[in-house]
Amino acid sequence: MSNKPNLANSEELELDWGSRQQRPASQDGSDIAVANAAQLHEVSPAMAGKGPPGDPRYMSTEMRLQLAGLLEAPSLRMRQMRELAEVLIGWESKNRYEVCDETGRVTVYVGETGDGWGSALKRNFWPFYKARLECVTLGGTVALALERPWSFLFARAHLYAWDGRELGTIQQRFTFLGRRLDLLSPGGAVVATAEGPLFKPWTFRILQRGAEVAVVRKRWSGLLQEAFTDADTFTLEFAPECTDARLRQMILGVALLVDLTYFDNRDNSSPVGTGLQLLDWLNPWS
Repeated sequence: MSNKPNLANSEELELDWGSRQQRPASQDGSDIAVANAAQLHEVSPAMAGKGPPGDPRYMSTEMRLQLAGLLEAPSLRMRQMRELAEVLIGWESKNRYEVCDETGRVTVYVGETGDGWGSALKRNFWPFYKARLECVTLGGTVALALERPWSFLFARAHLYAWDGRELGTIQQRFTFLGRRLDLLSPGGAVVATAEGPLFKPWTFRILQRGAEVAVVRKRWSGLLQEAFTDADTFTLEFAPECTDARLRQMILGVALLVDLTYFDNRDNSSPVGTGLQLLDWLNPWS
């Protein structure tokens, strides 16, 4: 009798690799580590310059996963971080923020560029200072950049997507009552509008074709922090229909520009912040 294996028996020899079942993971976890390493090598590369600026379909898989909170979460929290020198002597350091989703997971870190004493002196004493803030993923990739040039009357910020192309512009507009910012496409068309009602000083509603798609709110950070620093905390709340990833990135830019324009000044910090927030909550006009 022959001892040759039965080639038709798939238990002894597997020829159909496409129908193979995944083997159970070993107890020491080595199989899982190998699988994870293989998955990292399968990440699709980013396609710079392809499609509309900021479109996540042309980002790398790694960047899309790290920006999931910004692109999909129903709400975000943006907290400003301050250094001890600014608290003690009022020295304006670089603006830094931490943006987290509702579970506390960090989506991006935002940091102002410019190192050295030259940049520090311009930041504190040069009235025509131009600020650039970069939103960096946990992997160290710049996902979004905001540049705010000096302006005489109305603030303006240019947003740049991860591949360096212009995503849009945020332009402050004149209004008799309240505050208004227009979100513009690279071609200058109004994509959405941010409106801050007169009697809701810490709230900015993002409107698109008359419908509210998001709300940016400044939160009370505590008596000592509000009185002695300009470190602010904001929440970004997105409506369920706000699924446009490019608009969501611009709304984060709105929150940054709102802080730089209306709250990033020690003279604006006040211990009556609780009263302002109470007015913001109880005011019936929106």
